[in-house]
Amino acid sequence: MRFQIDKIALISDVHGNMPALDIVLADIKRRGIDLIYNLGDLVGKGPSSPATLDLCREVCQVIVRGNWDDAIVKNEESPAAAWYRAQLGAERLTYLRNLPNSYDFRLSGKHVRLYHASAQSEHHRVHPNSGDAELQAMFDNTPFTGLDQPLPDVAGYGDIHGAYLLPVEIGNTTKTLFNVGSVGNPLDCTLATYVILTGILDSAAPAPLCIDFVRLPYDIDAAVAQSSQTQQPDFEAYNQELRTGIYRHARKKSS
Repeated sequence: MRFQIDKIALISDVHGNMPALDIVLADIKRRGIDLIYNLGDLVGKGPSSPATLDLCREVCQVIVRGNWDDAIVKNEESPAAAWYRAQLGAERLTYLRNLPNSYDFRLSGKHVRLYHASAQSEHHRVHPNSGDAELQAMFDNTPFTGLDQPLPDVAGYGDIHGAYLLPVEIGNTTKTLFNVGSVGNPLDCTLATYVILTGILDSAAPAPLCIDFVRLPYDIDAAVAQSSQTQQPDFEAYNQELRTGIYRHARKKSS
């Protein structure tokens, strides 16, 4: 019996960067991939939050809420959040407010869970060196992910803007944790990054499951030029992150 092999593109952390999003979507289309799941942070940082949000709504079958998506909606004390809210308008803010926390599905007999940052919340940050307990907790069922579903075998997330894949030992079981990197604000390199999952969708039967990382050059000068033409907050920090791949707060700590 021959099975249909499915491919799913996982994108995250577009952050209002249209030149990067355009390059990634063109690569996904070139590969003939029809399913796109988005792990959040569509908006903020970059100058084109409305355009990136609208395009992601058009092409992505799944979108979960990111920490910037949440903060821009809720943080009424922040002048930066107010600037992005004014850009986005009421309907888009309502859409962001109602995005789901996480998304679960079956692929090649594995239970896969996607969320923005962790199983605790879209604001709880976990790095690959966060320690065994934090990494193991990424596979927990919580009030944030839902308590009445199977524990995941594979968990994927965004948030930290740095792609990686790790085996995580929990008891006698080895699970797989991966980060999809960032499309619009990569902080481990200066290349737009996304992931392709390959397997058999909605199948409970064991089968091969592949996790491939894709890194693409894009027009950083165009992204910076778009940013410079607006009055967006923290332009210089955004410019330096795009050009160096170094997180703005990491530079502050080292200086």
